[in-house]
Amino acid sequence: MKKILLLATGGTIASQPTASGLVPRLTPQDLLRYVPQIDDICTLKSEQLFCLDSSNIQPGHWQQMARRIYQALPHADGVVLCHGTDTMAYTAAALFTMLPGLDKPVVLTGSQLPLEADHTDAIKNLEDAFSVCASGLFPGVTLVFDGEIISGACAYKIHTTDPHGFTSINLPGMGTVKKGIIHMNEERKPPRSVPEDPRQTVQLKDRLEPRIFLLKLIPGMDGKILDHLRALDYAGVVIEAFGTGGIPCLDDSFPEGIRRCTSQGIPVVITTQCAQGAADLSLYEVGVRAAEAGAVCGQGLSTEMLCIRLMWALGQTRDLDQVKRLLFPLAI
Repeated sequence: MKKILLLATGGTIASQPTASGLVPRLTPQDLLRYVPQIDDICTLKSEQLFCLDSSNIQPGHWQQMARRIYQALPHADGVVLCHGTDTMAYTAAALFTMLPGLDKPVVLTGSQLPLEADHTDAIKNLEDAFSVCASGLFPGVTLVFDGEIISGACAYKIHTTDPHGFTSINLPGMGTVKKGIIHMNEERKPPRSVPEDPRQTVQLKDRLEPRIFLLKLIPGMDGKILDHLRALDYAGVVIEAFGTGGIPCLDDSFPEGIRRCTSQGIPVVITTQCAQGAADLSLYEVGVRAAEAGAVCGQGLSTEMLCIRLMWALGQTRDLDQVKRLLFPLAI
């Protein structure tokens, strides 16, 4: 039988009601008591990394997860990580990025209802996650939720409470799982985060620069906000722009703000506010102006992945050309 490590981090799946609302309290041993059938799927060990609402997850927690997974991989066939849904897509993107060359499955799951709640989705999601992990069919980071198998590079939360809480951005899902039966999407190859040296297997590249600002544009916003971000010592900016990456340019405040950032070595990456579709700064003048000012096109990566990639790239180097090069070496 495959040897699987369960890492618990809290989240709704581990939560219990209190006078202040739901709070994560259940241990991994508590979780496993509800799914004894997993003993028929794999040989299991479990650990509690921390017990947090995922809204409290910080970049340091991603580093802790990546380091523990890296340590465990020589002794396990895969890892299942229980996590809250609110920031699960960010964590999936972070692990995908920090563990390039990952050749074993790391499966994230959680639930929209606590494990002990009536009609909980937690038991099904746990069973599915262990089935996918033990199958070995999906090396790398995946998210398994409501029977969907999604690359960690493409996951996106689409609903606050519905059991079908996640989708895959801009690429089809990896497959589906139902009652232990896995159907692979033959159109998709298992995604990989590409190591710098392709001769190597998994590496731990966990240095991050957390001082990233995500700016969502609205009509009427003044581009001078970018000067305030520079003054606050942010190291990089991701802009969710309009459509395919349009920025307002009735005046020069945004193009000039971008130019001042990039001239000081602060990368500005532009993506779209749309859930699906890619940014393309060459299509409209309002995108061309941004590119001419030095903005980087976020292409088809999700906002979550772009923020993580920028944190990670800046954690490796502050050279702007190198940062741009490191943003996109993904095989997804």
